Amino acid sequence: MESTRHTPIQTEPFHRPFDEIQAAEMSVLGAILLDQGCTPKVTSLITESDFYQERNRIIFTLLVSLHTENIPVDLVTVCNRLKEEGNLEQVGGAPFVMELVDFTPTSQNVEYYARIVGRKARERKINRLAYELVIDPGNFREVFPCLSELQEEEQFREPGKRLKALSLQEILQTSFPERESLLSPIILTQSLSMIHAWRGLGKTHVGLGIAYAVASGGEFLKWRSPQPRGVLYLDGEMPGSALKERLAAITASNDGEPLPDYFRIITPDLQELGCMPDLSTLEGQTAVNAMLTPETALIVVDNISCLCRSGRENEAESWLPVQGWALRQRAAGRAVLFIHHSGKNGEQRGASKREDILDTVIKLKRPVDYDPSQGAVFEVIFEKARYLKGVDTASFEARLTTNPRNDLQEWVYKDVALTSFDRVIALANEGLSQSEIANELQLNKSNVSRHWKKGVEQGLIQNARK
Repeated sequence: MESTRHTPIQTEPFHRPFDEIQAAEMSVLGAILLDQGCTPKVTSLITESDFYQERNRIIFTLLVSLHTENIPVDLVTVCNRLKEEGNLEQVGGAPFVMELVDFTPTSQNVEYYARIVGRKARERKINRLAYELVIDPGNFREVFPCLSELQEEEQFREPGKRLKALSLQEILQTSFPERESLLSPIILTQSLSMIHAWRGLGKTHVGLGIAYAVASGGEFLKWRSPQPRGVLYLDGEMPGSALKERLAAITASNDGEPLPDYFRIITPDLQELGCMPDLSTLEGQTAVNAMLTPETALIVVDNISCLCRSGRENEAESWLPVQGWALRQRAAGRAVLFIHHSGKNGEQRGASKREDILDTVIKLKRPVDYDPSQGAVFEVIFEKARYLKGVDTASFEARLTTNPRNDLQEWVYKDVALTSFDRVIALANEGLSQSEIANELQLNKSNVSRHWKKGVEQGLIQNARK
């Protein structure tokens, strides 16, 4: 590990050009001394804090200052200013300043050397932060954001990776890849989605059903996949035997099967020490990224609590590393589906900031008259639907049943409006009044009245009382 401590000031000329850091720093300074006009190129890539050698940092700061003051740079000016500031002897005197010019034959390659200086500076920062984590793992909350910033900063340092801006006319003429449907209409390529529900309600049933449908080009509930696409499923908590049982049931009840390697699963029981990657860390993100294939179009994260463990769930800042990872997946053309828990208030648990970048947020909730003997039954409610409209966002009730003809599992569903009507009719025939039904089903009284009237007209309500 490279030390972050600065080396002692050298008073004799430097004669070790094989030292990459010193050679790059000297080349940058020499280039500016040869051609003051290249200063803006250099300052767009590095700052004085990126220099490892203290004396190189002092000289660079002076050269930039002279350029800002529009004062011509030459050996005499530089040495005089260093002397006035009391730094001439500290940097090695006039001989070292002269050596910078002799050491650098041309200013043409100044950007190349400036990038080396910047890269080495970032490597030192990363090493220092990593060392701090080793010494005190409890420092994670303070250190990780710095590591993430360095990683994102690195993306914009190299040629071809800098920010790009287009004019209105240019962007209107640019051809972007068309977003394709993975599971119509709720999941498209590059979409970021979340499904949340109370524990034990059936989140994993839904996650696996969606994954299988996408991987096989099949259907799940009201949604259909137009063609098979690759899926990576991250299972954070299910025992391997239970997961195998569910997958076997799903496979048996579907006509189609995923293509080879189109449905890949990472689960705790198959990992060393049962340890799953933590997507809140660079290490965890790197481990998952290594499992992606060119065919991977959808990543299912089941669930956030198990697979995004670092930081505090209620703090928005703790979500930032995961958000950055998800946005990078979207930029690569992949979709991400997060499975999460609902809180006591019925909303997704933790910071609401998670929903900012999401295209679709779906809540699963128990029907108000749910009985545990019914098994997996829940209402599907769209809380956010950026690209959906009309009937695509209508709530519906889903129920996992067993087909008596072949003893295979089968999902049935119907609109919530229809289930509400059925419940109003049933309760009315049990003798409940409209007000009591509204309280029982947590429905608006006008909706109960409408269902009541329709039931009376169809002769479905008998001996009812108002």
